Amino acid sequence: MSKMYLMKICMAIILLLGTVTGCTIVEQSASDPVPAITTSPEPKPDATAKNTVEDNRRLLDAKVTRVVDGDTMKLTIDGKKETIRLLLVDTPESVNPNIPEPQPFSIEASDYAKKMLTNKDVQIELDVSERDKYGRLLCYLYIDGKMFNELLLEQGYARVAYVFAPNTKYVDQFRAIQDKTREQGIGIWSIENYAQNNGFHVPKTK
Repeated sequence: MSKMYLMKICMAIILLLGTVTGCTIVEQSASDPVPAITTSPEPKPDATAKNTVEDNRRLLDAKVTRVVDGDTMKLTIDGKKETIRLLLVDTPESVNPNIPEPQPFSIEASDYAKKMLTNKDVQIELDVSERDKYGRLLCYLYIDGKMFNELLLEQGYARVAYVFAPNTKYVDQFRAIQDKTREQGIGIWSIENYAQNNGFHVPKTK
């Protein structure tokens, strides 16, 4: 063979090897996985950071100076004298000039309120409308962290009453307490047909 012929064969082999190597590199590059771009997950909201009923209360510190009856008291708030009327509950009348004699369980309700509240530091929670037509503050009253409105219902000294929007925040739970107390026949519920939706009806004596 001539030298020229051998050189052509060598050049052809070199070109062939170069093509194969290039294809292999391209195939490897194509098969390599593309690195994934990761991002930090968004922080999850704190599960404990929830609004509760307690967070939404409008509480004022006060001191009871006098208990008028089961659902009406006199207090001082920041040195100012106020008369309050408990919201959504009604106790029998003990000092109403239009009622000649105290209604059943009115004295018990009044005595219970005096025992629990007289000269005590309390808190009151206002609802949407703050005062009634007599200028009294309308409120839920707390003593040692317990709502006194509920305590009256639990003891059978009050019925759920005067339910007028927008001051209806706790009416459902009040009615649930009343239903339980009524089923047990406690206090005012021990007298048949005495506590009704439109007030207290004293049974007529024969």
